[in-house]
Amino acid sequence: MLDNSKRSKDNKCDVIITGAGPAGLMAAISAAREGAFVTVFEQKDKPLKKLYATGNGRCNFSNLYMDDKVYRGGDPGFALKIVDNYNRDDLLLFFHELGMMTKHIGDYIYPYNEQAKSVADALLLECRRLGVKICCEEPVIDITYTPDDENASSSDIYDEPDEERRFTVTTRKSTYSCKKLILAVGGKASPAHGSDGNLNSVITGLGHTIKPQRPALVPLMHSDKKLSKLAGVRVKCAVTLVVSGREVSDEKGEIIFNKDNVSGIPVMQVSRYAGPAFDEGREVSVRIDLFPDETEDELFALMRRAFDGYYDVSSMRNKDTRRDRSALEALSLCLNEKLAEYCLNEAGIIPRSLAGNVQDKKLMTLTALLKNLNVKVTGDAGFERAQVTAGGVSLDELTEDLGSKIIPGLYIVGELADVDGTCGGYNLQWAFSSGAIAGRDAAVKLNG
Repeated sequence: MLDNSKRSKDNKCDVIITGAGPAGLMAAISAAREGAFVTVFEQKDKPLKKLYATGNGRCNFSNLYMDDKVYRGGDPGFALKIVDNYNRDDLLLFFHELGMMTKHIGDYIYPYNEQAKSVADALLLECRRLGVKICCEEPVIDITYTPDDENASSSDIYDEPDEERRFTVTTRKSTYSCKKLILAVGGKASPAHGSDGNLNSVITGLGHTIKPQRPALVPLMHSDKKLSKLAGVRVKCAVTLVVSGREVSDEKGEIIFNKDNVSGIPVMQVSRYAGPAFDEGREVSVRIDLFPDETEDELFALMRRAFDGYYDVSSMRNKDTRRDRSALEALSLCLNEKLAEYCLNEAGIIPRSLAGNVQDKKLMTLTALLKNLNVKVTGDAGFERAQVTAGGVSLDELTEDLGSKIIPGLYIVGELADVDGTCGGYNLQWAFSSGAIAGRDAAVKLNG
């Protein structure tokens, strides 16, 4: 372990980290715990801005459930291996040792008070204890790397002439040098919180490949004026993303109709597969099954009974007393009223017509619509409203410790790598896991 009592001189340090998000600060803590002197540069006015907004401020940071489908990107198995090496239990122990209580709601893991501020405070308090230097409003604008054989042989305050500082990091305020460099600047999602791809050209200039970055976990846009009237309606259903007539991905859960988009966890889960189709000009739609637990035949029988005035066959004796209800009144007993009216109109059934007079042919059309409500998608809501970025630095160019295979001493962590998770805390788990592994490895290898 290095002696962390040694401090920087003339802007020199052991490890520099670009980006004070969850991955960056976890890397800083892990490196500092091994004795490295660490400096973190952040372009925003305070660290962890994106974290504060996670989960609507509740900060679901991990999950009790894990399988091979929760991570996407160039190599989901690579992501799972990293997460296995620093897993959920390691992360929980980390926070518990910092004094932060946790709890789970279903499989989702939260800070006990369900406030993202608790997670941020725990990280920042540990950074303070370890002497990690965090420089806010100081974005990195350039990075240069000098191979070992081009380093000067003079010694420095570390008295390590054989281990020179190979990286020169230029910010808007000054120039710094370090032995190890960890890039944790994120992708492009939520630029208001600091992820804007500002170092992409620098990273590619160092020889790395950045796979196309697209919004993921993002609402999908529509231009249906009639659908716009459903703004605010929530419904539990099954969602299938369809590209050029082919089913690409499906999910179940609650979706939300908005004025110009459809959102909710199921839509956001499938959204990452829509980006390439938009780029290629292909037709994209979201098919919604409003009654996923019934087959089409079962749903038709249910609709027939509902429109005839009874739900349970045993109550057929009351059928004749209910023939005054309208089609809208009948369907609204099974579905949100606004959504029911929209579906009736789409199926060619007058909402105010007598329910009992609706013929089987019309009910069959309605049933098919309820099982296959098609929303044509015109695009996604962009990086501004995306929770995470799909794409990033190619995993083929990284070691199992997130080190660069191209530039020795360089590490790529968090959302900057070509890894994106589904909803449920998986992206934060990846950020913490990758940061912890890279930070420790960077510090351990400072003298090796």
